[in-house]
Amino acid sequence: MSLAELWSRGLALAVDTVRVNSVALEVRQDVSLWHKQRRLGMYAVIAAGNVFLRLSRSHIRMFSSAKAWRDWELSTFALLHPSRAAEARGPRAVALEALPGERLDLLLTQGRLTTPMVEAAARELHRAHGLTTPNSSHPWSHGDAHLKNVLYDEAGQRAWLIDFETEHDTHLSADERHADDLLVFLLDLRGRATREQAVSLTAAFLHAYSESGVFRALQARLRPPRGLERVLWKSRSHQLPEAQLLEWLEHLRHELTRLEASSHRPLAT
Repeated sequence: MSLAELWSRGLALAVDTVRVNSVALEVRQDVSLWHKQRRLGMYAVIAAGNVFLRLSRSHIRMFSSAKAWRDWELSTFALLHPSRAAEARGPRAVALEALPGERLDLLLTQGRLTTPMVEAAARELHRAHGLTTPNSSHPWSHGDAHLKNVLYDEAGQRAWLIDFETEHDTHLSADERHADDLLVFLLDLRGRATREQAVSLTAAFLHAYSESGVFRALQARLRPPRGLERVLWKSRSHQLPEAQLLEWLEHLRHELTRLEASSHRPLAT
């Protein structure tokens, strides 16, 4: 492995593991709130992370300004969860009402992740993708829609999206941004699950999402990654061996083609 590859892998690991925001739970008048605050001294970390994200063609960036992140987190939370409490706490902190449910990654680790849960996640992503980004005319996208950022509420039988700390590049089309959200979710799922689990859950997820334009954009992304993009995708799939990663991309292409055939809507390749 070259020095450049070692540097890239180390930076990818840092982006995944370093938390630029501190999080603490507080209770106020019987309402539980997550208090999130940008840590001091994170500018250099974010700047280095954004260099890697750009060079690896991630199509996302972290907010270098604490106020810009705060405003995005608040406006997005209010857009997706309008009945829930959300407030600013100074220039670099927010307080957001705790949403019901458990993270999908924990449910998977515990052997409790089921088809209805990933279907609910797909429906919630589809609903959110149909909303308009605050103060713009662009459809909303998450930018980091992995399993940790999705909750499932058994009582309400619905999913919730959380943690809005990145944004997509503005030059991307809505379908490209939405396809990237799906790709992040499906790479994370394959990296955490057995192949058998991932195949079954992915089929349910894609069937529940079912948006032809987004599927065309996703199909176009499913090419073997090169250079730093390989490092990023391996990081997103939890260091899945390259042969298995490439096989998974091939499986996703076949699954999208199968869905296209069943719906009689051609997907561009």
